[in-house]
Amino acid sequence: MIIHLNGWPGVGKKTIGELLAHRIGARLIHNHLLHDVAIVCAGLHTEARWTLYEKVRREAYEVLAAQPRSDVFVMTNALCRNNVREQQAWKQVVELAVARQVPLVPVVLQAELAENLQRLQSMERTGKKLMDPRLLESYLSMDTIQHPDVPETLLLDVTHLPAGAAAEQVAAYVNAIRTRLAPATDQHLRMR
Repeated sequence: MIIHLNGWPGVGKKTIGELLAHRIGARLIHNHLLHDVAIVCAGLHTEARWTLYEKVRREAYEVLAAQPRSDVFVMTNALCRNNVREQQAWKQVVELAVARQVPLVPVVLQAELAENLQRLQSMERTGKKLMDPRLLESYLSMDTIQHPDVPETLLLDVTHLPAGAAAEQVAAYVNAIRTRLAPATDQHLRMR
């Protein structure tokens, strides 16, 4: 199974993902594991960063595809609906799940704007992640987060939820629908 946490920067994907992975005995594949290699090697604002990132992601997904189907992955991303590069990133997550013949449970994390902006400026993000509230607000004005149109998609408002409670809700949700889940298909590419 792959549980995919998607949401705006600062919503809590990594923290919730870490707690969720620990809770259910899964492997966390955080988006910055792949991005950081490209950023450190090629710089943040270069086209070479994206070329390297795509190579790293492709190689990582090839290795992940070969892992036993019993291995559960919790993956994180901030994927927008109208960004071609991010549409491609989601397509590769779907292809990974299809190749592994495992269910894919999309989880869309949301928070009220004021809370999201506050979390965005957390000191733990310094030097590693987006912290500029104006930049996030510009993203919010131009696009929306991808929301796959499949029945197993969970929309979770984490505005007033501590990360541990959010991870527990995701784990409980996945456990509740586990018997109804089927391996992922191209249906996961459809968006609401």
